[in-house]
Amino acid sequence: MELNRKIRRLLNAQLRDMTVEDIMAPEVVTINEDASLEQLYSLISEYHHVGYPVVNKENKVTGVISYKDLFRVTRDDWGSTHVKERMSTRLVCVSPGDGVIVAVEKMTEEGIGRLLVMEDDTLVGVVSRSSIMDGAVKRLLTQRCGQ
Repeated sequence: MELNRKIRRLLNAQLRDMTVEDIMAPEVVTINEDASLEQLYSLISEYHHVGYPVVNKENKVTGVISYKDLFRVTRDDWGSTHVKERMSTRLVCVSPGDGVIVAVEKMTEEGIGRLLVMEDDTLVGVVSRSSIMDGAVKRLLTQRCGQ
């Protein structure tokens, strides 16, 4: 228990002044809402992400879909089922200037592992729990090596 507290304090110290923009992935793989679940499976196989923003013909984000959504449909129906039929339309977002701690709190409250990073109505990135951990560890290592 004491170790967890120490790790939590260390991470908070590393994340305190970091923004979402510092650690987000700016190149986001998206899927069109009219794509089939078979196409979603191909994306998952290629990129190994567990969730994808869904966009419409105007390239505006309309939802998110995950591998869990895919596997709630029988394999035989993947070719005939469209992403828009299975996606969640509830978007949980942060802005590039938001603090990383705000992002962590939002993920924890929502029980999710990634957030869309939006500037106005434009998708500019994705931030995940793993990118937050990577950012904290890199900063810690940089500080330790620089001393």
